[in-house]
Amino acid sequence: MYNKFGRNTLLLIALAVGIAAMSGTALAQNQTSSSGLPASNTTTSSANMTLDSAKEQYMSVWNQTEFNATFSTFVEPLSAAGYGVYQEHGSVFRPGETIVLYVEPVGFGYKQIPDGNGSSLYLMNMTADYVIASSNGTELQTIENVPVGSIVSHRANTELFLELTLTQARPFPVGDYNIKYTITDEVSGKSFQLEKQIRVAEAGSMA
Repeated sequence: MYNKFGRNTLLLIALAVGIAAMSGTALAQNQTSSSGLPASNTTTSSANMTLDSAKEQYMSVWNQTEFNATFSTFVEPLSAAGYGVYQEHGSVFRPGETIVLYVEPVGFGYKQIPDGNGSSLYLMNMTADYVIASSNGTELQTIENVPVGSIVSHRANTELFLELTLTQARPFPVGDYNIKYTITDEVSGKSFQLEKQIRVAEAGSMA
């Protein structure tokens, strides 16, 4: 397998398939109908659902899900250690401080590639563009086609996160800024945008 990791990175956490529907089925079996008779056994097949069949249903919905982000937040640099594991950072940054946006994408595609042994692997690959603008909308800088995650896996993983990192090579002047992130799934060609407002302030005025 080939994994590309770095400060602009996408890490892999194995898929955890929820089967909460099975709990609902057990509850339904203990209920009675409005006529006072035991509820029918129409949900018996759900009670016998396996993890594999639950995953098949999940992936069926996944394949119809629009490519987007279910969650995003600024985090401390290098703090993202896994899916949902990070140290959050506010939207106020010091001049010169690295700005990292943690993103949980969904609905991305997979490219099947041969593994050389008669089976297939799954490629997931995403890039990002950044547009930095002043508070009045004047565009100050555009950064395009930044690799933010490329991974080849034996599984069609769904729990992935991105770290979109901006380094202030030259410290931003104190003030308010808007950052527009465009994340592109290179496999499907689909994109979505996130807009975030930040403030750059001296240490003594960051409260």
